[in-house]
Amino acid sequence: MLVTVLGANGPTGRLLSKLLVYAGHQVRALTRHPDDGGLSGLDITVISGDATREADLRRAFKGAEAVVSVLGTPYSKDPVTLYSESARAVTTLMQEQGLRRLVVTSSAVLSTWRDPARSWLERTVLLRIVDSMGRTLYDDMRRMEEIVTATDLDWTIMRPLGLADMGASTRWAVAEDHIAGKQTARRDLAAAIVDQLGRTDFIHKTAAVATTNESVSIPATIWREGIRPKLVKNPRR
Repeated sequence: MLVTVLGANGPTGRLLSKLLVYAGHQVRALTRHPDDGGLSGLDITVISGDATREADLRRAFKGAEAVVSVLGTPYSKDPVTLYSESARAVTTLMQEQGLRRLVVTSSAVLSTWRDPARSWLERTVLLRIVDSMGRTLYDDMRRMEEIVTATDLDWTIMRPLGLADMGASTRWAVAEDHIAGKQTARRDLAAAIVDQLGRTDFIHKTAAVATTNESVSIPATIWREGIRPKLVKNPRR
């Protein structure tokens, strides 16, 4: 199918775009920075645009059969609106055009379930992140989920655990609402999203994704994924 990817030039988006091509799909990648080379080398149609702007989305959605969002932004003390602004624009336009299939990426942090296998230190660190560093980001993710779930689109919400870069030997699992584990490799999230486009059992559900056989340093992941991006000029994927 023809799949439009939002956030295609971020670290997860690049993996996802490539896996979609390998799976036989056509990919239309929407990115604010189409010339940085991150999506070169494959038959991917790259469109310059912003995932919150209707005019840009309209160009990216033309003829598409599915929309996948892997937008990301770093932690911030300031209000975050990227997820909800994009969700509002995306769902409105999809309903207008009769485009049905939507997969958006959120976070397992939004689940009320807590893994009993986590240590006291891990639970404390997680609560610290949710209540302080990541509060505005996760608040906006909640708004995104509310916007998406209020529609009658064929939506699926992906909820990875803490995202991390891992090797090529990872294995992943998916479950409804919540899943035990510590982290989700980016390539595993990408693979799970591609898998969702070929199935219907998670339509109108949240799909929690975890890497089952590997993990990396959690403090290092927090630094790389949530804090370090503040230092760059283009935090929005």
